[in-house]
Amino acid sequence: MKPYVRVLIAIIVLVAMIAPRIASLTAFTAADEPFWLVVSANYYYALTHREFQNTVYEYHPAVTTMWIGTAAMLAYFPEYRGLMNGYFQQEKTSFDTYLLEHGKDPLGLLWWSRLFQTLTNVLLWLIAYVLIRYLLGEWPALAALLLASFAPYLFGQSRMLNHESMVGLFTLDSLLALIAYLERGRRPLLLVLSALFAALANLTKSSSIILIAVVAGILLAHATANSNDSSRRWPGVLRALKWFGSWLVLLVVFYVLIWPGMWVAPGKMMHEVFGNAFSYAFQGARLSVTQNLEPSSFSLDAAGAGIGGFLRSIAWRTTPLTWLGLLLAAILGSLRGEAALPRTGRWVIAALLLEAAAVVVMFGAIQGRNSPHYVLAAHVCLETIAALGWAYALVNLGTRWPRWSRALPLLLVILLSLQAAGLAGTGPYYYTYYNPLLRAATHNNFPVFFYGEQMEAAAGYLAAKPNAAELTALVYFGRSFSYYFPGETIVVKPVFFEDTNQLLDNLRNSDYLVMYTGLHERLPILDDMRPEKLLYLHDREYVEIYRLADQPAELLQ
Repeated sequence: MKPYVRVLIAIIVLVAMIAPRIASLTAFTAADEPFWLVVSANYYYALTHREFQNTVYEYHPAVTTMWIGTAAMLAYFPEYRGLMNGYFQQEKTSFDTYLLEHGKDPLGLLWWSRLFQTLTNVLLWLIAYVLIRYLLGEWPALAALLLASFAPYLFGQSRMLNHESMVGLFTLDSLLALIAYLERGRRPLLLVLSALFAALANLTKSSSIILIAVVAGILLAHATANSNDSSRRWPGVLRALKWFGSWLVLLVVFYVLIWPGMWVAPGKMMHEVFGNAFSYAFQGARLSVTQNLEPSSFSLDAAGAGIGGFLRSIAWRTTPLTWLGLLLAAILGSLRGEAALPRTGRWVIAALLLEAAAVVVMFGAIQGRNSPHYVLAAHVCLETIAALGWAYALVNLGTRWPRWSRALPLLLVILLSLQAAGLAGTGPYYYTYYNPLLRAATHNNFPVFFYGEQMEAAAGYLAAKPNAAELTALVYFGRSFSYYFPGETIVVKPVFFEDTNQLLDNLRNSDYLVMYTGLHERLPILDDMRPEKLLYLHDREYVEIYRLADQPAELLQ
């Protein structure tokens, strides 16, 4: 390929990766994002005042997310460090109100945060491309980059201020660098890169600790792969321990260097992160709620159901093209001879499959929350495996029938078009994609996970009222709603589902109630109310807007 053609392709790919991801970045707000803006502001304040012991947020630890939020603060509201006197406490006043009082729009800060998050994710995808190209060649790398990164669920998650997309991509890059180290001459830089990305994954979310066990397993398997007798196996085990020890030391070094809190209060940081992580995992709440872990109360009875639930969630959120790619990878992996996957390709796929399985089993076994995006690292690994399955299928096609080799670029474009077709009709919430085959088989009875979708549409509907600025709305996911509504927003809190008196008191003080469809079991009062407006998503009722003055008076007594 001529150099200028390669440069042109690189420019086209880069534009294709970035442009659609940064379009309409604030068309909606996800449920968790307003909170992470507040936490990032506190992180920014702690850094600029050198109070590094305050750069922690419980179990996540979300350090990379807060670094991105800090970059957004520097770009949009750098004077905050001098204006604010201490740390922001959301319970006392609204962070959004504070921003508006200082001439700043919360959506402006969100835009900058999402921009930096999106560009970070694109960079991580490009690093994965470079590593796969180094390992397997240009075609597998290009297929993996395009087909995996344009999977609708991953595409949608990569545009938001969250932890999960970075966890998945840091994990992918760490494993690819590790396989490159093992398969391409034991270059120290590759081991360093693998440890760096693993540290970043763990600094993003504590659940990434499972990656350490996966890496240990890969190193042991690789070191003993060709040892058929014990006299050779034990030296292999010792070699794996040496590699693992070096990798783990590097991970710890990077973990400490990148997180300022570890410089001054490592004990506090570890207690907040892993104490709360285990409390959430086994008791469903942080230490401040459970106080102490009770190992006697742990139970793994529901592990099978949890694993099955996550597998079904993954199936719903992956495309038919991904399903076929996984099947192709499995078939090619079982073949021998010219059509078989190369040795290095087998190691890449085995490593990614092991990580995906470990993530699903871990989250399926614990008793904390089971949000579908918690296993996004598994999604990233499986999408990459599927893309490699398609890539090697195309390569085999060109090898068996040379005339088809010229059509490989066109075939890749067709595959990309089919993969990206899932983005149509799902914007701006691309992560709400559901597999059309399962939708047809279940008569559109797909599992719903509310995450702030359509709240901007509900806010727009009420904002069009003549006296919108004087209205008060009681809203489920009200923080997302408030970014687009000129009136007063009261956030529906979980306690409202149990405390009827508090709920009624808030209803009496509101003009409208905005709720997601399907919450009637948790709020039986909705059974006797009639919505003024219904909003739809994926051809299903999604959001209900109630004008409280139109409801039976006895309901609010």
